[in-house]
Amino acid sequence: MYKLCIFPLFFILIACNVKEETKIVDNNYLLNSLLSEFKNMDIGEDYIKLEKEGLVKQVDDTEIIDNCLYAENKDENISYLVFDNKLSTASYQKSAFKGLSVEDLKSKVKDLSFVKSAYDENTYYLQHQFDNNNGVKFYIVENRVAEVTYGTLDKLKYQEGCS
Repeated sequence: MYKLCIFPLFFILIACNVKEETKIVDNNYLLNSLLSEFKNMDIGEDYIKLEKEGLVKQVDDTEIIDNCLYAENKDENISYLVFDNKLSTASYQKSAFKGLSVEDLKSKVKDLSFVKSAYDENTYYLQHQFDNNNGVKFYIVENRVAEVTYGTLDKLKYQEGCS
């Protein structure tokens, strides 16, 4: 009789543990996905060197203003903000995080800080810090991730880019 009760209980416990492990793996996978997107951005690299190699180019119809310019990679799927000849921020057009709801984002990326827009009370950012120098900013519009910007923490604060 006891064996009949223990056997189903055993399977329930196994199922609960598998579900919990899957959640941990999914969170780690998504954070690793975020990190891998960021690592492919060449943040901190020398713009002139990458331009000579044909990997990046200045965006057409833009000017260099106060040592700041807009650039993009050769495939035109990564937009850069370049300060003092260094790739400082990057936005990946095909980010896996674009379109996620705020709730989904918060469930996938932990330790997000809230950054309110200085220009629009209905606009805000959620930011994740990777280390002492780098992070990612999620631009939120209508409760969804509209843009993902990776970069150095001191440059992520620039909402409008070159001024």
